[in-house]
Parts: sequence; C-alpha cells; structure tokens
Amino acid sequence: MRDNSPDEYLTIKDLTRSKLKIKGSIFIATALSVSSEEGARNWIRKISQEFFDATHHCFAYKIKTDQSDIVKYSDAGEPRGTAGSPILSAIESEKLSNILVVVTRYFGGTKLGTGGLSRAYRLSAQAVLKDCEKIKKFVTAELSFQFHINQTNKVNQVLSRFDCRILEESFGDDVTMKAETRKGNFEKLKRALLDATNGQIKFT
Repeated sequence: MRDNSPDEYLTIKDLTRSKLKIKGSIFIATALSVSSEEGARNWIRKISQEFFDATHHCFAYKIKTDQSDIVKYSDAGEPRGTAGSPILSAIESEKLSNILVVVTRYFGGTKLGTGGLSRAYRLSAQAVLKDCEKIKKFVTAELSFQFHINQTNKVNQVLSRFDCRILEESFGDDVTMKAETRKGNFEKLKRALLDATNGQIKFT
C-alpha cells in the first residue's frame, strides 16, 4: 500500500475460518470484512449464536473512516489483555482495515496462564489471516447532481472514465443522479463533469 494514497486500504475478500487446538482448548478464528460498527456487532452476535456453547468469543475490529480508524477489541471474560489486544495486533501486523476477527474458545480443562492465552489468541488470529485472500479497496464518496437530459451521454462518459457507480437516477427534462467514486477522485470528477457539460450541471 502506498503511503501517498490515503483513500486506499487493504482488507480481505471472503469470510475465512480456521481452528487450532492448544492444550485441550479449541480456538476457532473467524475473519470477515466489515464496513461499519453496526455490521461488526451483528457478526459478533451471529458468531456467538452459532457457537452458543463456547466459553468465550473474543474479538477485534478495525474500520476505516474519513477522519480516523475505529478500533475496538474485547477480552470477553478472559483475563485483561490476553485476547482482544493480541487479536488486534495480528490485524495491524497485516496492515488490514475494515476487518473483524472473532476468536471463539472452547475451554479444554487446562489453564494456559496469561502468557499462554495471549500466544493462543495471537496465533489463532494470525492463522486465519494467513489463509485470507487480501484485496485492495478504496474509500468512496457520493456525489449528487442534476443536468439536462441532452447532456446524458457526456455525463455517462465522464462517470465511466472515473469508474463511478450510479446509486440513484431519475429522468425528466432534467436528470437527477447520485454516483459513488473513489474519494481521491472526488474533486477531479466534479471538474470533469463541469467541463463536459460547459458548466451546465448543478451539484446538490
């Protein structure tokens, strides 16, 4: 990832799961891409319900926002600092964002101690992240605008050039449209739309 591209980030493609057995305890690590705290909480709840008889569901997530990264983690009843923080460390060592890792533990009867627990949770998170397919994504921004219908072809050509995704559109004498673009291209896109329509476009 290039440091001069703040709208780029690395995440994972698909939900991935791995399992480790350490001194009788079973650690099931689940990793998936999330784009909001609500989405992360929903998945933590789903995984907790899936493995309803497990001893712990420890997690960490990191979500990229316009201002700063949202980072949260939980030991979920394990001794403080032995689970959530090691999971987060594994995420950060891979330089990943918009990701949730939940490590579910089934206690096997042998206490691991704080050092052993930390290693177990870190190894579990590292194992699942090693198996994940990494993909590059971009922070996006939405642009709403209005233009006369006779400018439609010119506008569509610009949107195509910037790889925009049309989110909403309605047609009349004027066309109202909302499009999504890479955040780093936002101002360039506006200028290109103004140029293509000779300034006959209204941003809303």
